[in-house]
Amino acid sequence: MVVCHDVPRVTYLSVDPVTSTVGASQVLAYVERLAERGVRVDLHSFEHHVDEVIAADLARRGVVWTPHVFGGNGARAGLGRVARLARSIRGAELVHARSDMAATAAMWSGAERWLWDVRSFWADQKVATGVFTARSPQARVFRRIERRAAIGSLQVVALTPSAIDELDRRYDGVVGPKATVVTTCVDRRRFRPSPMPSMDPVRLLLAGTLNRFYDVPAMLDLVAAVRTRRPVELVVASPGGTDWDTELDGAGAVRTSATPDEMPALIASCHAGLSVCRDDAGISLVAAMPTKIGEFLAVGRPVIVNPGLLDAASIVDRADAGVVVDASAGGLEAAATRLLRLLDDEATPARATGLATGFFDLDAGVDRLIEVYRRMSAGR
Repeated sequence: MVVCHDVPRVTYLSVDPVTSTVGASQVLAYVERLAERGVRVDLHSFEHHVDEVIAADLARRGVVWTPHVFGGNGARAGLGRVARLARSIRGAELVHARSDMAATAAMWSGAERWLWDVRSFWADQKVATGVFTARSPQARVFRRIERRAAIGSLQVVALTPSAIDELDRRYDGVVGPKATVVTTCVDRRRFRPSPMPSMDPVRLLLAGTLNRFYDVPAMLDLVAAVRTRRPVELVVASPGGTDWDTELDGAGAVRTSATPDEMPALIASCHAGLSVCRDDAGISLVAAMPTKIGEFLAVGRPVIVNPGLLDAASIVDRADAGVVVDASAGGLEAAATRLLRLLDDEATPARATGLATGFFDLDAGVDRLIEVYRRMSAGR
């Protein structure tokens, strides 16, 4: 474990509320662990409301939190958030910009030492999910932001090696020499190994926000394929309604909700996790590593993913800690067979937690971030 007292104050930028699922697992977790290591952190985020418990906890840890008012939706409101953020961080010594909008704020602020934390290929993902078209003005703007961030950032952090390879292809190899992989890590103090519950029925968990990036029909087809062999209960823990509520109800899904603190227990009550994205989302998938994958594995649960999640599919398959599902009829049957084999194998939970330890561990990810900050403080 790296303990650090020689890194400049880090100004950490997030456009995600820290009260959201992603904010709690991928912003608060990192910031709190960095503070624990002696890194001085100023956290900026955009909030719909300020959680006083979180505020008190961050203050106790020595984190200076500036929660900005989130405001409205739409392009104009988003531009306003970027401008407000840029004004508020002028003069920051070292900036960690989480995602493209935060990177824009870092550039507008005039920061010299800033890190671009690539959370997705923003333009490609918005095109894939139908938010705007590939030739729209919005797509052109976001591609320009991506180019400027790739070239202008001092260091780059990405979720997958494949994302770095793609950025190097797009921008003539400028990213690779300054890039580090820090994937969507999991706090193994919270997400601990747990014995498998009784297999009657098999409980499959679909957790998190269900946007158009996910292939819900394919996941329901897989549930149906497993159901021909074993009793199955599909548990859906998603905030708010989804575009597939009718289909989920038709599949007999049990709807529930879980706070970030409740997620470890919910995962432990199930047998496997579903994280199947749309393979037709194309290149946007190579930068993706859904948070839930590491959380499922850390508790000792195999995960079901799609081939397009290249890096996730590769490591899960290689470790025999999950299933890579082909959405064709034959592929669904093969996936159901493999899933049930994994669930009948007493060694599966240990393989899953071993993969989480080796690839998704929060402490290891923080170690890598601290080394990146050190390189930045040295001007490299």
